[in-house]
Amino acid sequence: MGSSGVGAGLSLTAAASTKAQPTVHPLLPPHYPSSNFRLGSIYQVLASVNAARAKQEGLGPLRFDVARFSHLSVAEQVFVLSNLERTTRGLYPAMAMVRRLDVIAAGAAVRDEDPTDPGAGYSSIWSSAPPSLGQFAAFADFGWMYDDGPPPQYIFRNIDCVHAGQSGCWGHRQNILSNPLATAGHRACPPELVAGTGFALHSVDGPSMTEIFEVACSRLGSSAVFTWPFAVSYLRIPASQSGLK
Repeated sequence: MGSSGVGAGLSLTAAASTKAQPTVHPLLPPHYPSSNFRLGSIYQVLASVNAARAKQEGLGPLRFDVARFSHLSVAEQVFVLSNLERTTRGLYPAMAMVRRLDVIAAGAAVRDEDPTDPGAGYSSIWSSAPPSLGQFAAFADFGWMYDDGPPPQYIFRNIDCVHAGQSGCWGHRQNILSNPLATAGHRACPPELVAGTGFALHSVDGPSMTEIFEVACSRLGSSAVFTWPFAVSYLRIPASQSGLK
């Protein structure tokens, strides 16, 4: 697992705007879990994600149509899981995967590194996964969110957190659960959070996944390649977890 990238929404329709859930979960940056969570089984990664959510934060399981989820690309799966980690904690979702950021993220995945771009509110993440696993997106989500703190790190390795107190500890989690609309935006247009994701099956470090977040103008709808409103509908994500009005 690589270091967290730090820096400096694209609605499909006007009705698909962001809205925070009524209650924001208390364990948000700069507050983090007290310890890393041990992955129960590399063959049941989503179960370990939900176990960590329940035990460490009192959160319910991520809810979506698993069969339909399996038909998404790995890059789309990464986008869906990171958004659900946001919305189930009362944060607004990234409203779309954007073509320009997808290209940046895909290139970084091939190079096994964090994607970089000087856009507003920029942050990014990278992770590798075991080649034989198959559950690549869930594996990355577990590492970024639940095994990203100071040692002992059980199955992941955050190279920016080799001992307690380093600034990179929980850095991937921080980037996923960031609030860039509070500090970055576009003066000339309504801003939304957007993302780009990448996946490379045969990188040097094995299967590699990346994601980059930025703030963009909501009127740039033609740049969207996969939107959150579509994902919510297609995966039958309940309204209580969608983060949408």
